[in-house]
Amino acid sequence: MSLPQIFDQWIHFYEDDYLFECVWGSPNDYLDSFKKFNGVILPDFSLYRDMPFNMQISNIYRSRAIGNWLQKNNVNIIPNIRYGDERTYKICCDGVEQGGTIAIGSHGNMKCSTDRKFFLEGLAVIVEIIQPSVIVVYGIANDKYFGKYKERGIQIVQFDSEFASSHKKEVQ
Repeated sequence: MSLPQIFDQWIHFYEDDYLFECVWGSPNDYLDSFKKFNGVILPDFSLYRDMPFNMQISNIYRSRAIGNWLQKNNVNIIPNIRYGDERTYKICCDGVEQGGTIAIGSHGNMKCSTDRKFFLEGLAVIVEIIQPSVIVVYGIANDKYFGKYKERGIQIVQFDSEFASSHKKEVQ
């Protein structure tokens, strides 16, 4: 029996990892809830550049494994693409369909010049490999960094991080 969709929204996991580790440990506990939404942007497990490479690979795997399981259970997904450094730029694209929609998180990756460098280098690689038609961006997506992708016909759908949203409310 299929449950009715209730919420015209997508679930995302742009939170600290410990807040959604429970989904990895017991995904069946959340399946009925996931089915009430349009779909799920796959978990954004951390890939810190100073994290051991095997842990980075493991976190990419965990996101894809949850995605595979969700698809087998008739839940729409958007692959979240997370990378650490150049060692993970290509690996993070494995198993992602070309020409579709992907999601990335720019939040926390744009202030520091080193973080921004790795973020933008990785973004260029994933766009070349995956050739997405749509990129959903959690965080900033200004034309300085995303304009060239818009010019190529890629739709950029940006939504503010919780941090940015809360600061906008304070200012208004």
